Amino acid sequence: MSTGPTQDGLLPSEFLVEASGVPAIAYVRAGLPGAPTIVGLPGGGHLARVFYGHPGSRAEDFLDCWLEKRGIGLIALSYPSDYRAFRRRLPDLTVTDWGNAAAQMTAELIRARSLHGPIVPVGWSMAGRASRAFNVAACCLGLKMPGFIALAATPPLPGMVRVQPEGEAFTAEGFWRTGSNDADTLSARNEASLRDINWRGAEIIDAAAYAAHYIVNTPIRLRGEPNQRTGLERNSLLDTIADLGTFAYPAYPFTGVIAPTRASDARHALTDQATWGFLNSQKLFCEYTAANSMSTLGLAWNELRELALQLPTRLCRYVEGGHCFFLGRDGAAQTASHIQDLCEQLEELRATMGRLLAL
Repeated sequence: MSTGPTQDGLLPSEFLVEASGVPAIAYVRAGLPGAPTIVGLPGGGHLARVFYGHPGSRAEDFLDCWLEKRGIGLIALSYPSDYRAFRRRLPDLTVTDWGNAAAQMTAELIRARSLHGPIVPVGWSMAGRASRAFNVAACCLGLKMPGFIALAATPPLPGMVRVQPEGEAFTAEGFWRTGSNDADTLSARNEASLRDINWRGAEIIDAAAYAAHYIVNTPIRLRGEPNQRTGLERNSLLDTIADLGTFAYPAYPFTGVIAPTRASDARHALTDQATWGFLNSQKLFCEYTAANSMSTLGLAWNELRELALQLPTRLCRYVEGGHCFFLGRDGAAQTASHIQDLCEQLEELRATMGRLLAL
């Protein structure tokens, strides 16, 4: 990508979209007919360019290149932040609002571009919080969504992220200060991320490009944790649980997991398989009870039970690296391979569940 951003900060491949009063920066590349379209949802403090790159970057260092080689399409959506392309500021945007809007944007982009095949959201880091909300909206919109893929992502379970007793730092506009403090200085949080991105010694994203093209300050409620700011209304633990839909197990999608291996991202490396595996088990049980509340499965019961035991490993993959393991040629290629595999696994799982439960 050689052309820089326009005056409003958008790259030539990007454009603004909006749904239910929520704007986003969109990037769309069609895949082969009938192939899945991935919906890339970025984590805290980042634009969705983490999936497709910046001016002057190497295409092979990003997922989009390797997904395209496999015929898989990509819709990448950047949530509204304080990035200069957004004229409207929404610092108190909720997880439910973002999940609903992102699903609506996806449906409209699919219709406008005449795309076919299933859609599979891939949420990195904080974006895992929106898995339930996106799935509910996608079902209402009639989107064919076999499941969700968590990319070192945190599920909609509060209490999994460290919360400072004094709260987080905020900008004057009320955004969670996840971006740079000024044009020339990266926060300690982003300096750590940058070291992780460049961990093999190859400079995938240098400090100047990172500050200019990737990092932003974030709506705090998207973090999915309560009591983050003094005076912030409707941000108790109960309100956070309601927004995330934490215990709405039937509304969760089946979720494939791609986790890192490095100690620098120990929580995801050690817990993602188990936490998302728990939610997958609850989802399977809810579908079973909904379909078989007055009957038994007979011989199919053993197959369903074996399926439940297999889910945590069947739907989990690992890529060597830290929180940004999907950046860089090797990591991006391996992650794209796992995404294709997990898309197939999710489709097969839906078919198996339908056969076993006669849905």
